Amino acid sequence: MSGLIQQADISQLKDIVEPPSASVLPLATPIWIILIVLIVGLSIAVIYGWRSHLRRKPLRYAQQALNQLEQPTVKEITFIAKRAALVYFPRQEIAPLSGRTWLEFLGANEQQHAELLANADRLLFQPGHSDWVEQYRQLVADWAGQSPRRLTRHV
Repeated sequence: MSGLIQQADISQLKDIVEPPSASVLPLATPIWIILIVLIVGLSIAVIYGWRSHLRRKPLRYAQQALNQLEQPTVKEITFIAKRAALVYFPRQEIAPLSGRTWLEFLGANEQQHAELLANADRLLFQPGHSDWVEQYRQLVADWAGQSPRRLTRHV
């Protein structure tokens, strides 16, 4: 009986062994490169954001101080603004500014602040001009709301 199939002895068969599951690590080289670039990019973004936050700190304090004033005077507003300006500019540039030049330094222009600029000396050196004090406070608040880079660009 040559055509008969011989049966294998079952005791000699070995169990089927499953291969180990695929490991997550080691990752392929492109995945490592993408992860490294992502980590470096996030680190740079965090450092840039933190430095920007620290650079704006004096301006935030100035805005906070302005908002805490219930009945601001020109002297108080000017003190807050000059204190913040001294952080970003040398004393030699800030100290001589007064009157119209101080208002122009803060960003006053003829289109929006014509009355304030025309009466700069009366506003800054004579008390009792409450209608202009609010305009002046708003001018300083707008100035303090700018980014430090923009502040140092125009001077």
